[in-house]
Amino acid sequence: MSYTALYRKWRPLVFEDVVEQEHVVKTIKNTVMSGRIGHAYLFCGTRGTGKTTMAKIFARAINCLNPKDGNPCNECEICKGILSDSILDVVEIDAASNNSVDNVREIRDEVVYAPSQAKYKVYIIDEVHMLSSGAFNALLKTLEEPPEHVKFILATTDPHKLPATILSRCQRFDFKKITPSSIAQRVKMVANATDIQIEEEAALLIARLADGALRDALSILDQCIAVGDKIITHQKVLDAVGIVSDDFIAEIVDSIKDRNTEGLVNGVERLSSSGRDILRFASDLVMYFRNLLMCKLSNKPNDILDVSKQYLDRMMLQAEAFSKDQIIGIIKELSSFEPQLKYALNQRVFLEVMLISISIGNYGQSADNSDLVDRISDLENKIRNGAFLSNSVSSANTEQQKGYGGNSFDTVKPNQKGNSALHAEGTSTKSKSADYSQLEVWGEVLLELKSRGRMRLLTYLAETKAVAADESTVMVVFPENVCSLKSCVTKPEDIQILEELLSEKLSQQIRVKVVDEETLESLLPFKASTKKDTQKDELIEFSGSKLNEHLDIIDE
Repeated sequence: MSYTALYRKWRPLVFEDVVEQEHVVKTIKNTVMSGRIGHAYLFCGTRGTGKTTMAKIFARAINCLNPKDGNPCNECEICKGILSDSILDVVEIDAASNNSVDNVREIRDEVVYAPSQAKYKVYIIDEVHMLSSGAFNALLKTLEEPPEHVKFILATTDPHKLPATILSRCQRFDFKKITPSSIAQRVKMVANATDIQIEEEAALLIARLADGALRDALSILDQCIAVGDKIITHQKVLDAVGIVSDDFIAEIVDSIKDRNTEGLVNGVERLSSSGRDILRFASDLVMYFRNLLMCKLSNKPNDILDVSKQYLDRMMLQAEAFSKDQIIGIIKELSSFEPQLKYALNQRVFLEVMLISISIGNYGQSADNSDLVDRISDLENKIRNGAFLSNSVSSANTEQQKGYGGNSFDTVKPNQKGNSALHAEGTSTKSKSADYSQLEVWGEVLLELKSRGRMRLLTYLAETKAVAADESTVMVVFPENVCSLKSCVTKPEDIQILEELLSEKLSQQIRVKVVDEETLESLLPFKASTKKDTQKDELIEFSGSKLNEHLDIIDE
């Protein structure tokens, strides 16, 4: 006797055996019991969710001689004949291979004849979306007004490919993906019935690999049983399917986190030498980072992720090492690499380059942008620690003590009458920067941005200085090493914030212009400097009292 695959041997025979499709089962059973049987039904859903199985049970139920609560008895002559395919009144057609107009014309010519043995002649058309446009047109009239003894059951994984004229003629039922817990439970039941012991982790792994398709799960179980062992472990499932363990993926993620290129290369070597599927590994790596993102965003990731507590704890620790934006960037980068990896001439080399590129933090950007991201990240860390402002103050004092530019800049403060002006005190030096006065009030502006929670803007301005261009204009100057950040603060709303703060500090209306040092130097020959009295620098005292205040971060 020939062997029957598990998914065929354990195909449900009654509605209650169909897993997790209660919303469809309830309606179909009531239809059978009430006798209100429509002429055309459309079953939609992903593979392995029970569409064809439900169609076959339905075909037997409406033709059964002794139905029980809407279910077929599976014992009468009609039920046995349909199960053994000896009754020709129930016809199953594969539209993928019978999709021409001629195939549909044959159906149209046959429906006029009454069923030979059963009450209804039932046509089950699987993968109906594969029919050609001509075949759909030929089916329209028959599908809309078939003879009383004919019923159509259409099944498809892509209902959006069906013409609206077909959809409007059918009662549609959508089958949902089966949850991993239900699949694992059914896998264990089938394994025990075949005298096979299966570990809980192995059953969960099979359920996860099945991706909501019970048929796929039973096929994987069949493959594991074929090895010949009476006990199926987690590792044996991995070996049978040819995928890597979560421990191996976690090691790769650690190497990415630590920028350990040697560890990544060694990992790819182990992957290749063990004969694992590189494409499947890339897909699993994307899913792993998705799980890390869920750990980052969710307060209860255990309700979302189908992993054991041991792996969940490790994922939680790994997620702490990445920011949300970093994980999203890595997922996008890996997803863009996947289709390229499929057609790469040397998948191993391509995978190594892909992982190394991600580990050094490019995320699809140029090397220059990568360095820029790193600098921004460093500045953000300094801001969180409240350190960069005090360092800036210390650096400014040191430069003044060394005679930077041969000039000591003054802080412009409002006078008692509310009038103020921007003035410069300069001397003739070799540095052109001396022709402008550097505003020490700029430090207070940065502190005010910090207190208001404007952390993005503060990050970009951390290494800048402000100089007085004339009586009402202040130029924000970006040093050469961060001049690429200049475009990040030219938004009208950012300029408005700076103008408001400077106007408040200087008690007069101020206009802000953002430039780099090179532009500033090109303007210097046309500027004349003036002299005014200096005032005491209060920035250090001010910053010392403000740096430890609580921040209310504003998401800009």
